Amino acid sequence: MSQDQLAHRLVSSFEQIEYHQVKELVKTMLDTNIPSDDILRTMQKGMVAIGEKYEKGEYYLSELMGAAETFKSVMVDLTPHLSKKNISHTGIVVLGTVKGDIHEIGKNLFKTLLQSSGFQVHDLGVDVSPERFVEEINKRNPDILAISSLLTTTMNQNDLVIKQLKKNRLRNRVKIIIGGNAITEEFGREIGADAALRDAMLGANICVKWAKEWAK
Repeated sequence: MSQDQLAHRLVSSFEQIEYHQVKELVKTMLDTNIPSDDILRTMQKGMVAIGEKYEKGEYYLSELMGAAETFKSVMVDLTPHLSKKNISHTGIVVLGTVKGDIHEIGKNLFKTLLQSSGFQVHDLGVDVSPERFVEEINKRNPDILAISSLLTTTMNQNDLVIKQLKKNRLRNRVKIIIGGNAITEEFGREIGADAALRDAMLGANICVKWAKEWAK
């Protein structure tokens, strides 16, 4: 089977939610000496395909999460083969769940969607203080800060993070996107975030849009 045929099958396996085939196809592609960078780009196309079906309402969140978990699992095997000098990142993102909140399912899904779109993501985990976000922005110099909070009781932490950034004269260095079940666009505007939403796929698309604008 040619490289083009294997690539087509790999994209189709994502699109048709035949996740059990993805890992086998990636192994076959590696065994036949197909460049790992090409395999990664093909996997990214598969994620885009299933993302489009999700946005059209053809698939539900469970299918999207399944694709993300499959992508993450296969990347464990693929990463050692990647030639880092040939991988161009879409952008750098610092990501974390706010102080007092230990929920991470939505954060982890968002992280994988960003990675499948080519972003380099530095995940700070959960229960992250405003001071830690500031520290990492100084250290990583990211393009985007992504803040997650699920609970209404921790929503105010988003505001505290942004105020801490302003205090340290870092606010204008990054785009800020906040997300979580309790987040609304109105709340985002009130605290000065660049984007606020509940849907991880939509959030990833916004980040990609920003990256395309920077590239012009």
